[in-house]
Amino acid sequence: MGYFGVNKTLSLLKDKFHWPHMRRFVQRHCHRCISCLQSKSKTIPHRLNTPLPIACAPWVNINMDFVLGLLKTQKGL
Repeated sequence: MGYFGVNKTLSLLKDKFHWPHMRRFVQRHCHRCISCLQSKSKTIPHRLNTPLPIACAPWVNINMDFVLGLLKTQKGL
């Protein structure tokens, strides 16, 4: 499922569970999660998305997004 930060994760957990020092545990987990640390953006602030103009006919505008800097898989791909 992933998590949505400390506060939202804590509120979701509090609905069903309780244990001593739960806030400290959630904070520690969120700050040490390897997959989340790897996927977080290094550029702050994020650039806003700009809407594309509406085309007047089919195939007038063609756009592509380039995704760079992805991590390699275990197979090296």
